[in-house]
Amino acid sequence: MVRFFKSSFPVQFITIGVTGLLLWGIGAIHPPVMPPPNGPVPLYSILFGWLSGIPYLAMCIGFLLVLFQAFWLNHIILRHNLASHNTSLPALLFLLFISLLPSWLTLTPVNISTFFLLFILRALLEAYNQEEPIELVYTAGFFVALSSFFYLPSLLFYGFILIAFLVYRSMKWREWISSLIGLITPFLYLVVLYFLTDRLPGLLSLYSGYFGQVDIVFPDVEWNTLILVAFLGIFMLLGLLDTISHIAEKTVELRKKNIILLWMLVSSIGTILFANSLLTYFPALLSVCISIFATNFFMRRRKLFWLELLLWLFVILLFINTAIWPYLPVN
Repeated sequence: MVRFFKSSFPVQFITIGVTGLLLWGIGAIHPPVMPPPNGPVPLYSILFGWLSGIPYLAMCIGFLLVLFQAFWLNHIILRHNLASHNTSLPALLFLLFISLLPSWLTLTPVNISTFFLLFILRALLEAYNQEEPIELVYTAGFFVALSSFFYLPSLLFYGFILIAFLVYRSMKWREWISSLIGLITPFLYLVVLYFLTDRLPGLLSLYSGYFGQVDIVFPDVEWNTLILVAFLGIFMLLGLLDTISHIAEKTVELRKKNIILLWMLVSSIGTILFANSLLTYFPALLSVCISIFATNFFMRRRKLFWLELLLWLFVILLFINTAIWPYLPVN
């Protein structure tokens, strides 16, 4: 499998699409429901009102969104030389990781948030080679705010943007202010809307109440779910250790970009503090970083037998779990 996806030709991407279609198609036998809105998420609340009663449509939109993200992430990785080969493996791994559990096989706040996370990542990577990346950092801040309208904990990614400035050693005040203006812009429209409808005090209390409490309550899950999450943890650990051990071998540009990816992973993990009822969907947010790190781990290995076995076992268990085991609760 690793050798086949080491290349990046149309046949590999067709295979990835068919794999995703089969996996989500099995889940469509009993389509999962969309998770209810958690906190002040106005745009997701609108989507939930439109699509929650039509699970097959929500599932189709979710699949197309995830598949597009897989291909786009692969493009970003190759464009910025974040993988050691011209490979399609990141797209495959991302698709598998973000489809890990049957309850994730629909349109969720988390897989929508990963879509905006790719916008943020692309903007920050592109900003490295520009003298005045004002527009790019504005875009990054803007999409952090927009993402929070679907999944509120993603608001913490603004801290990730500020850390990226420090990694790039960019102390230009215009860039910092531009990112802040980008963050504020969507909220200005939201505040005006709530002000015109006499709901502004309620909006402020919703935000202060949401971020005023940290409550991590791990739900009771089946053993099969724990096994799949453990596989995700194994791939993350292997990729993370490999990235850290080789980071000094890279050029300055690649070293800084990999450090940014490490901080993006840290920021993604940090959102668990405010995941609340969406805690069972939270690991999907890590899919972007884990797929990049795991890809480089596989690309650097010469002896692939045991790793191939591990990957095949993961894929087989993923399909079996989707086909046989009951879905996780969403409440």
